[in-house]
Amino acid sequence: MTDIGVIGGAGYVGLVTGVGLAALGHRVIAQDIDQRRLEMLRRGNSAVYEEGLEPILRQLIDRDQISFTDDQIATIRNSEALFIAVGTPSLADGAADLAQVISVAEQLRDEIQQYTVVVVKSTVPVGTIDVVVDVLSQKLRVGEDFDVVSNPEFLREGSGLIDFFAPSRIIVGSTSVRALKVLREIYEPLLNGNVVVDVPWIHSGPEIPYVETDPTSAQLTKYAANAYLATRISFINEIAGISEKVGGNIGDIVYGLGLDPRIGPGYLKPGIGFGGPCLDKDLRALITLAGENSYDPVMFNGVLQRNKLQMREVMNKIVGALGPSLYQRRIALLGLAFKEGTNDVRHSLSIRLYRALRDQGASVVGHDLLAVDEAKELEPELEASTDVGAVLAGAEVVVALNSEQIYADIDWSAVGIGGTADRPPHVIDTRGILDTNALKSNGITFDILGSTG
Repeated sequence: MTDIGVIGGAGYVGLVTGVGLAALGHRVIAQDIDQRRLEMLRRGNSAVYEEGLEPILRQLIDRDQISFTDDQIATIRNSEALFIAVGTPSLADGAADLAQVISVAEQLRDEIQQYTVVVVKSTVPVGTIDVVVDVLSQKLRVGEDFDVVSNPEFLREGSGLIDFFAPSRIIVGSTSVRALKVLREIYEPLLNGNVVVDVPWIHSGPEIPYVETDPTSAQLTKYAANAYLATRISFINEIAGISEKVGGNIGDIVYGLGLDPRIGPGYLKPGIGFGGPCLDKDLRALITLAGENSYDPVMFNGVLQRNKLQMREVMNKIVGALGPSLYQRRIALLGLAFKEGTNDVRHSLSIRLYRALRDQGASVVGHDLLAVDEAKELEPELEASTDVGAVLAGAEVVVALNSEQIYADIDWSAVGIGGTADRPPHVIDTRGILDTNALKSNGITFDILGSTG
């Protein structure tokens, strides 16, 4: 068992990491400055929605495997390994903002009293590990008082615990044999399928790939993964645009592509684009990193440009249905979180679409199963509800933005919708999930991204 501190332990990555490590039998202190979240976590509740999180969290609290504090000094002094999981948002030029990482490093420099492995879990650009080492080395000796390791996370929101307990790979970047040994011991229970609480997703398949490499390669692996996923999304959105122009069916195209074993079906669903806290931010950081090293990332700039244009495609369809003036036209948005199965509205393209419509005077109402409170906190003027019928009532345009099953199951004949008695709403399906036969039978016109209907 290792005493582990997680700095930023009430955020998404920090919390899933802390809970995961505690479930492996380690004693975890999760430190954060967000008092509201800390109080919720001490009661076994989480502001971050993640399937199965709270039952595991409560088991761990009962076993004293995990605790939550705002005391960073105590966390540092009582930990053999410290995982840094603070935010690295985008700056105006696209570079990653390392202020929080550097601030934590300065605190570690002043408080580390025993050999400590500092594990950078936050997504950071190449060179950050060197920065952290430089800060710590002002008072401490590298290799004797500390080592710094890159251990990027590959957690998908909504499936984070699955990704922790049944990972596709574990990447550890360090040049220190001593530090690599500590990380191997930390992850050994996971590699052997051993947990101390009831976890339904513990890995039981083939051996988990455990990759030890240098810090630069570890960091670039994370950025490369997200850049590739973003590229697939922009790729299929561009194919969908061409398909729509020439009369294709994007659903059949996606199915055919996914059958190719060289391609596979993942991240090939057309939509409004990629949002959320990672793909856009990390792609911008990689583009900036390339530019700083005199390399022109032509393809990645194109991926980003296509993503910007997707919003315009949806706006054009709305204007095409309602005319150039959107003033006081009622528009329903189905799905406010950046993707289904999460309550995260950070960098949600649905919220961005709401703002664009609001700025043109539209009357916008939104639906979400999990993110209504979070959306209202971010946009207090947004009318939002978990009642899909209430959201659809009186809508002149309905835009499906997420792939929740509830949207596929809408009974269009039963809900009270329609801008006027003789004019039902126009429906825009950005995800290809709605029942087109039901729409047709109820006299509802519709657009599907990538298809002609």
